[in-house]
Amino acid sequence: MNEEKIMQGRKIGVFDSGIGGLTVLRELNALFPNDNFFYIGDTARLPYGTKSRETVIRYSESLARIVLGFGVDAVVVACNTASTHALEAVTVLAAPVPVIGMIEPAAYAAVAATRNNHIGVIATAGTIQSGAYARTLDRVSPHTTVCSAACQMLVALAEEGWTDQGDPVVRSILSRYLDPLFDHAHAPDTLILGCTHFPVFSHIITEILGDGVTLINSGVAAAKTLSSCLGAAKYPVDPQNRIRFFATDDPTRFARNACRFFDHPLDSHQVELIDISYSAAEDDKARQAMSRLQNPSGQSIKSTAA
Repeated sequence: MNEEKIMQGRKIGVFDSGIGGLTVLRELNALFPNDNFFYIGDTARLPYGTKSRETVIRYSESLARIVLGFGVDAVVVACNTASTHALEAVTVLAAPVPVIGMIEPAAYAAVAATRNNHIGVIATAGTIQSGAYARTLDRVSPHTTVCSAACQMLVALAEEGWTDQGDPVVRSILSRYLDPLFDHAHAPDTLILGCTHFPVFSHIITEILGDGVTLINSGVAAAKTLSSCLGAAKYPVDPQNRIRFFATDDPTRFARNACRFFDHPLDSHQVELIDISYSAAEDDKARQAMSRLQNPSGQSIKSTAA
């Protein structure tokens, strides 16, 4: 990779299981217009939402090692599933570089927004089954009621570009997911979009639920958290070369689908193919990082960080 393309200035690494994390990059780009970004979409190994915790940790560490290799000043785990299972491992691996995930920023934003202390969460099956949002919301605000739904099909719809407000199929699927959460007297007044693909459905969700329900975009919340952590950049960078995009498979398809999630279209030549294979030495580093997450009895500590 040609490092001469990288301008001087602060660098922020962002990784996701695919292209959904581009909704996070879009928010980061808006808040950090004078910073360089490295975005990696793990298109060779998606989806993460149906993978085991151990697999998600392994994949996330491999991506974290790549972005850390660019000498970044912060890492954003732009995937709710990776944030659920691997944030602690990535934080240990990246230290002292700050690492921001999706779960905790969204939880704090939801607690600040709710008026009736009832929060809904929609996310992938892996995120919902982990209970990460429920645990984090309980820690942030113990008196909050939380209800959730695994909406795995929405990921496929977003990837295929089925996001049209007028599409009756999309509206029907969304209603089927949302009705059990909201079709009762004490319904949530706040809904966390707990998957980075889901902001593309925001307008349809608001049409279905009405303006009385506040939608929490985890990417927006994470960008604000990172802003509080890093502050504004001191020096501007070259606007032409400050964002680099990488995919672990099929950069052409990545570029073609990116327009649904990012704020401007990409050409295939703007997306670089990156090798996710790693050496035995890097494997040893990963095992050492994981060993720091072990308690004295040798049992792995379950991550509740997000």
